[in-house]
Amino acid sequence: MNHRHGLGLLPVGLMTTLVLPLAGAPSEAAIKELANDNFPGVGSVACQIGFVEGESAAAKLTADLGDYPYQIRKARMLICPASTSGFVILRIYEDNTGTVLPGPLLYEEIVQVTGSDAALNEVDLTLAGIVVPSGSVRVELEWFQDSPPGVAADIDGYFANVNYIFAVPGGWFYANQLGVLGDWIIRLEIETDAETPIFVDDFETGNTAAWSVTSP
Repeated sequence: MNHRHGLGLLPVGLMTTLVLPLAGAPSEAAIKELANDNFPGVGSVACQIGFVEGESAAAKLTADLGDYPYQIRKARMLICPASTSGFVILRIYEDNTGTVLPGPLLYEEIVQVTGSDAALNEVDLTLAGIVVPSGSVRVELEWFQDSPPGVAADIDGYFANVNYIFAVPGGWFYANQLGVLGDWIIRLEIETDAETPIFVDDFETGNTAAWSVTSP
């Protein structure tokens, strides 16, 4: 069923381990929302149904430069049509490859979602401790069973190279290649000026290439 990862349903360690407090000036943290879509909360959307088990919709989200490092607090998505429900696998990746392929996996969890005309589903991720020091992330919804429900996109055009579909068969595509001409309504709530992870050089991943080979 899960075609890309062993589903441990736990935060993955890259950005989620021990943190140290920032030194210097007092924190000026702010709560912000990352989104590509322009859905105002009411009005028409394009409801994309027809996902089969193992297929996905995903959005690449990037914060403003001054907001790093940030902690992911919540994931939000508009599921449709109304009066439907089901389960998806929520995944969050680094997304700095510049291709349709995501980077390292940061988090995954099975979540229940419910369709609505306006109300976004919300998944609280504050306890996961996902801190992003730089770059973009990809938020993926993989269907745990054939849809409905589906996921909504806005109807005022789309930003290039930030909306994705994982198709079975075929793998990752930009969503517009498969006829989706809006931005997925998939968002993140973040807290800016978060504490920086202690392991910022990939030591905790087993990447010994970053270690010094010079004796003291």
